[in-house]
Amino acid sequence: MSLFKRLRGQPSEPSQDLTTAPQIPATPPQTRTRSHDSRISLTPALRARCEEALSQRLQQAEQALQQRWPRPVLRFNQRGKSAGTAHLQRWEIRLNAVLLAENQALFLHEVIAHELAHLLVFARHGRTRPHGPEWQRLMRQVFGLPARVTHDLDVSAVSGPQFAYRCGCRDHQLSLRRHNKVLRHQARYLCRHCGHALTAVTTASL
Repeated sequence: MSLFKRLRGQPSEPSQDLTTAPQIPATPPQTRTRSHDSRISLTPALRARCEEALSQRLQQAEQALQQRWPRPVLRFNQRGKSAGTAHLQRWEIRLNAVLLAENQALFLHEVIAHELAHLLVFARHGRTRPHGPEWQRLMRQVFGLPARVTHDLDVSAVSGPQFAYRCGCRDHQLSLRRHNKVLRHQARYLCRHCGHALTAVTTASL
């Protein structure tokens, strides 16, 4: 499972022209003054700790790389199972409020740094592979963190309804979106192990 959703508009291969640093906002874009959290209201104290963690990581990177950047906007409106995303052109980091509330230490120590590293790589190199060598070096050499791409967080609080399906060898759980595609005959899913088509499990009423 992806820890941090791929950046919006990010190509799968590095850009061929990385000689010119991309333009980033001189000041954060002015948008709504209050972000909408995903199904949870974070305490002001936790928000402040996240803002402070971002400031500390940015200062750490500026000292190590001898460069200065505008402070990214930090929002708490990331949805789904992703812990966070970095939005390059907006110079913005979005955190999943639900997962943040349940995993504060990980977010403060690693998740914020992970997303900031994406922004800084973009500022220095342009568009590259999301977790390519430039990002990995920044995580390890600047932040002193493992370049992890996956996590094992409990995402039950942000998971939608699941629907039981079966193939020739095992049971499966499909999301509402995939289940609806099957019902509309827009998609047909195969088991990666046995190759059989997945069929919905129906429960006979007594």
